[in-house]
Order: sequence, then structure tokens, then C-alpha cells
Amino acid sequence: MRAETGYPFYGQAIGVLVNASQSPRVPGDAGHCATFTYPVRYQVTGTSFMELVDGSPEAREKLLAACRALKADGVRGLVADCGLMSLYQADVARETGLPFVGSSLCQIPLVWQLVGRTGAIGVITGHSAFLKEHHLRASGWQEEIPLAIEGMEDRPHFAEIVIRGGMDLDVDRMRGDVVDAARALVRREPAVRAIILECSNLASYSRDVSQAVGLPVFDTVSAANLLAYSLNPPAYL
Repeated sequence: MRAETGYPFYGQAIGVLVNASQSPRVPGDAGHCATFTYPVRYQVTGTSFMELVDGSPEAREKLLAACRALKADGVRGLVADCGLMSLYQADVARETGLPFVGSSLCQIPLVWQLVGRTGAIGVITGHSAFLKEHHLRASGWQEEIPLAIEGMEDRPHFAEIVIRGGMDLDVDRMRGDVVDAARALVRREPAVRAIILECSNLASYSRDVSQAVGLPVFDTVSAANLLAYSLNPPAYL
């Protein structure tokens, strides 16, 4: 076996794209490296989540530049920390030649198959007004897949920390906000068969959501783990 050469560092197959932000992150969030059981390399895109609501040529180029930098350092797969980066799902994968998890929402077609193409898929998003049809379509959603969307914008601690950029994160209060959103979602739409957490800040509480509503939960980390497995499958023999 020959050692890999040509890069300044090694062993980081997954690159994680993060917006320009100083918001607190905790394990479970894609922005916290302790979330992953494998090494990851971070790259700041220079974008904010607001730039990704409608998108722009400038936001697209910032994102692609960050992806190219990761590829130049030897990264073989890319993961977006912000679900709104889904807007550039096809652009990044096509122009870099690397597999790209543009959002946890890219799991929509897979989850729809897993639940037997019945009922509905619940989506909990950071802000229901910011998640638009073009984000969903770019992620692979089609009209025949029923969605029930619940926003976090009216949950007070989430709004304080994630939307308004607060720094004093209280994990228990945030957990309560996320679980409250999940319960409200399934009360409003009993046909929901599985939940996808769009905002990567929510993934720290996936277990709490699953236990609270008794449904499968998917998030940015579940998509990242699938990508990481594909790039480095275990040796069984």
C-alpha cells in the first residue's frame, strides 16, 4: 500500500461548508466537529443564511470558491452546514465533480421510498418563510411527495440564538423549542410518517424529537454519514 501524497494534510475526506457566523454550536450540529465519528475539514463560505434565501450569482460564486478550496486540499465529499445551500445542489456537484450534500432535504426522495410512498414527510425548518419551493425542488422534491412544514421562527429561544444571532445558548431551552415544533407538526398533520430537520442547528435534538413523536428522524448528519460511508466503506473481509 502506498501513502497518499500531494496535500499539506491527510485523512479528511469530508469537507463541511459553514456560513460566516459566530453562533454557538453543540455536538450534533454539523458545525461542531465532535458530531462526527470521522475527521472533517471546515471551510467558511463567506455567505450568510439570508443570502441563500433567494440566492444570487455572488452567493453562488462564494460557495463554489469554498468548494474548490476544499477539493484542492484533498476533500472527496462536501456537506453543507446550512440547509438553504440546497439551492446550489446541482451546481456544486456538477462543477466540482464531488458528491455534495447540499441540505438534509436531499433525503426527501429516499425517505419517501422508506415510508412506502404513503402519508407525508414532515420538515422542520429554521424559518418557514425562508424555505422556498426552489430549495425543495433543488433537493429533489416533486409535487407527488406530500410535505408538512413547521417553522422554528416563533419558538423564542431558537429565534433568539439562530435567527437573531444570540450567543447565550441554553441547550435545554433549545431542546424544548425543537420538541415543541415536532409535536405541533404531528398534531397538525397526523399523516406524517417521518421527519427531516432542515436546519443543521436542530440535529443535536434528533433523538429528542424521535422519542417525543415516535417517528424516524433524518437530519444533516444522517446525510453526511451516508456520504462518508460511500467514500470509505468498511472492510468486512
